[in-house]
Amino acid sequence: MKKLLLILFGLGVLWGCQSVDYLSIDYLLPAEMSFPNELRKVAVVNNVVEGTPTRLPRQFADEPDVNMRTQYRKTQYLSGDSKATTESLAQALADGDYFDTVIICDSALRASDKEERRQALSRDEVDELTQQLGVDFLIALEGLELRAETKAAPDYYTGFFVASTDVKVLPTVRVYLPQQTARTPINKVDSIFWQGFGEDLTESVRELPTNQSIVSEASQYAGEFIAKTFVPYWETSTRYYFTNGSVSMRDAAVVVKEDKWEEAMKLWQQAYDESKSNKKKMYASYNLALGHEMLDDIDQAIEWATKAQQYALQANQGEVAQFTSIYLQQLNTRKQSYASVKMQMQRFNEDF
Repeated sequence: MKKLLLILFGLGVLWGCQSVDYLSIDYLLPAEMSFPNELRKVAVVNNVVEGTPTRLPRQFADEPDVNMRTQYRKTQYLSGDSKATTESLAQALADGDYFDTVIICDSALRASDKEERRQALSRDEVDELTQQLGVDFLIALEGLELRAETKAAPDYYTGFFVASTDVKVLPTVRVYLPQQTARTPINKVDSIFWQGFGEDLTESVRELPTNQSIVSEASQYAGEFIAKTFVPYWETSTRYYFTNGSVSMRDAAVVVKEDKWEEAMKLWQQAYDESKSNKKKMYASYNLALGHEMLDDIDQAIEWATKAQQYALQANQGEVAQFTSIYLQQLNTRKQSYASVKMQMQRFNEDF
């Protein structure tokens, strides 16, 4: 997103009187894993072996600047809250409205074990759990590690100290089906980030969350992003469009605000047909690409975005061509994922 905003800034300078507006678009992306339609009831279970947090032998690696302590670094390995992650995962699956039933078993299954053993559930345990819970299969959380890197240093542009904690969230999950051997565990990774500011190093570090807060928030976040492995999910992206250059373009910008896409498309088509310059056709064709995307006609959107890119090159508008290339990448990503989404949503008879 930073790259796109920087490009837009450059375009705003180079385009002069041409204005750009933006909007948000939501679209469905496929889950990483697909399930047969008959698997409609799932239980989320906590199969994590509880233990004491693991930490690096050397937790601190301070880097003093000459004789003044102006920099600070610290790395920790922490155990996540498996109960919180199990609850968060079950809630995210339920919110996805993909499975008919989502049941949670957030108590650690290994809590009563008298001796340590391998984490994977046995076939008998899976059969017993699915029967007891009345589900078709299980999704088990089997590990949750957090790697927290904290650092602080002066920001020479503002004069303040900036501290940050970047936490790598490393959960492990496994899918269990009755009468089948345990599948290979799925290892996921994502990160969550905090910043703190202060007039000195100590003040900036104190603005950061405590370990307890880190574990709580990161564990809940783990469940949310794990869910994308198992259920289709909605993505929100920003889209841009051109708002002037002709009466039709200005009128279209008004009706876009009212979500009247068919009307806007007619006005953009009119602007395209009436334009004699490649530059104006570039703006209109780009907007037509957006209109087709908003109406879920991705093939037509790609066709018009390709035209916009060609007009940009013909009009010697290299920055606009680069901007359009980014949009084409977004459209092609949507097209590639659509087939998977359609397959995964067959259980709803394409009513999605």
